[in-house]
Amino acid sequence: MRLIELAVEKKRSQMMQTAFKTGLTSVETVRLSQELDEMLNVFIPPHHEEQQNNKPKPIKK
Repeated sequence: MRLIELAVEKKRSQMMQTAFKTGLTSVETVRLSQELDEMLNVFIPPHHEEQQNNKPKPIKK
């Protein structure tokens, strides 16, 4: 597993543990969720861009 994946999994685990202890809408759970979202937005490219890059290029005549 890459370092990025480990960091994301650690943050996800922290968020889940906090949610179980303090509830889904607690300030701490929401903060960790937002941090996880930021990590995912930085480290994981959006799916639609990946699909666009995999489209075949038109054949020029």
